[in-house]
Amino acid sequence: MDICKEFLKYGEYAAAGAYEEPDRSLFYRKSLALRRFYETCQPPFYRGEKLYPSGYSLSQYPFECCVDSMENMTRFSSVFKPNYMVGLSMDYDKMAEKNKELADIFKHDFDRYVTSVPYEHGVAGNMYTHSMPNYERILKEGLLSYIPRIEKIEDKDMREGLIHLVKGIETYIQRCAEYLEKAGADAELINAIKRVPLMPATNIYEAIQSWNFLLYLDNCDNLGCVASGLYPYYNGEDITGLLENLFANLDANSGWSMALNNEYNPLTLQCLEASKGKRRPMTELFVDENTPDEIWQKAFEVIRSGNGQPAFYNPKVLLGGLQKKFNISDEDIKKFCGGGCTESTIAGLSHVGAIDAGLNLPLILEDAIYNGLESCSSFDEFYNLFISKVRSVTDIVTDAVSKSQKERAELNPLPMRTLLVDDCIDNQLDFNAGGTRYRWSIINYGGLINVIDSMMVIRDMIFTDKKISAQEMIKRLKDNDEEFLSMARNHKSAFGRDETDVNDFSKKISTDIYSMLDNKVTYLKGGFLPASIQFLSQIPAGEAVGATPDGRTAHSPLCDSLAAIFSKDTQGPTALLNSVTSLNLERAIGVAVLNFNITPNYSNEVLKSLILGYMKRGGIQMQITCADKDTLIKAYKNPDEYKNLIVRVGGYSEYFHMLSDELKLMVINRTVQNDLI
Repeated sequence: MDICKEFLKYGEYAAAGAYEEPDRSLFYRKSLALRRFYETCQPPFYRGEKLYPSGYSLSQYPFECCVDSMENMTRFSSVFKPNYMVGLSMDYDKMAEKNKELADIFKHDFDRYVTSVPYEHGVAGNMYTHSMPNYERILKEGLLSYIPRIEKIEDKDMREGLIHLVKGIETYIQRCAEYLEKAGADAELINAIKRVPLMPATNIYEAIQSWNFLLYLDNCDNLGCVASGLYPYYNGEDITGLLENLFANLDANSGWSMALNNEYNPLTLQCLEASKGKRRPMTELFVDENTPDEIWQKAFEVIRSGNGQPAFYNPKVLLGGLQKKFNISDEDIKKFCGGGCTESTIAGLSHVGAIDAGLNLPLILEDAIYNGLESCSSFDEFYNLFISKVRSVTDIVTDAVSKSQKERAELNPLPMRTLLVDDCIDNQLDFNAGGTRYRWSIINYGGLINVIDSMMVIRDMIFTDKKISAQEMIKRLKDNDEEFLSMARNHKSAFGRDETDVNDFSKKISTDIYSMLDNKVTYLKGGFLPASIQFLSQIPAGEAVGATPDGRTAHSPLCDSLAAIFSKDTQGPTALLNSVTSLNLERAIGVAVLNFNITPNYSNEVLKSLILGYMKRGGIQMQITCADKDTLIKAYKNPDEYKNLIVRVGGYSEYFHMLSDELKLMVINRTVQNDLI
């Protein structure tokens, strides 16, 4: 069977391209398939926006569209689309309806999203890789300037594949320009499309249009460092409206983050202004004692718009820690941007597993309780048993990450990311084979606060006060005994109250756990970074775990990243922040997330002092939801009346009405800090 001709019969030009030269490498065949996609797909629908494309990307929307009305979109069914995880994705069900044999052949050859990480330890991520193009370099040089560098690549398939990809993008841009002319678009937009991103940007409009176009080529993952990246093209213009268009495009495609580093410029303020009331991008604002007042004031304006933006980041601990661990240059560290939600990445230069795996710590604790607590004669003995189990799982998981990386290097080349992310071309290596400048893997440790509070109950009730035997505690946990769990929830010692003994234990356990990654190296010759990030993941992770000694009922959600649980943080915001900074955060630069809830009547100066005090003590990140509990309860009961209410969940913002009921209740039950007046 001539597979190429068979796909052509169904009008699937991208898939046919993958089989034009079936004896070539996977990298070459994916590149050629992408070229055929860009040569034949319909340009995105134009609705009069200043930036093009706008709205859904071809990779996100189920239909390719170049039609006169949204109602006619269905005439262009899209089975194959660019995808940054596998290069070219297939809607298997749609293709199988046409020809199941062809669907199975393509799936076997190209759908290689490989992971060996155990499902139960994929809390918040399982071999997921976020990335960003090197927007700044492409703005400065243009994609066509990449061709001489590509032509130096010795591997014929990689060299010719990337040339195919650039030529495909060039054809696509030409077709987009022709379409815009027919659609009567503004001359400024048409002229910009004809220039960028193929050629260098010459002004701020071309620069932001190029940024926008590259975002869509990259499947709308992350925006990177917008203010600093656009600043070389800035001549005093107000581009707030253009930034709002860019941010709306990211939001429409469920993209993620933008970083504003602490080399502030006028575009920092415009980026903040443009983000008011928007769910995306998740804005990462670096602040310290030298941050100008106008930045603080604008940031607080945005927070009051109720969108969970910006989150505040500590440059000294986070950026300094990354530089120390990975020998990152002073210039490169300025390009930090959280990949996905907030995971540490250097924009345009990184292959970061964000998140590659997430250990379910309460699940490991449950194993230690049921299979060892009764035989332990002291709390220290039980603690050491738990730590040994965590170390064993960490070894299993990190080995699985490296195995998965090796398989992806062999089976899942990514031509688009190889083209857009440095230094793949110069290193002559595919993105998944280690071509980028920086390569590390982020391992999430989920449920740490559940474990800390559980350990306090085990220590005191069984070993210190001897109120209950190990055997009885195990039975009550298995029975999901509410009387016992209520007593545990009201235990005298808990994380979040700035208690010395709990803080000391928090420091010890976080150090012992996070340090397990210190000397490990990935298959791609990068290190591992610990993180504590939980968003939607605390629900499925909790479903796998029975009742725990912190008072958590069986199969209920785990803790909210590093925040106190069950509203145990009863001693005010300073006590909570002191508890969080008792953890060894300087190791958790993957990143360690803190959700912090306040009401809109807060004092700017009080909140500023609280943030700076938290960071002075070593806090890495603080993200703020600005909504009173009454509003959240009303939104829970009447979701249609609060469609625009946005809250912070884990490392990202989300419309409250889009959360599951279980997650809504978690947000409602967070402690709201009312003492910031």
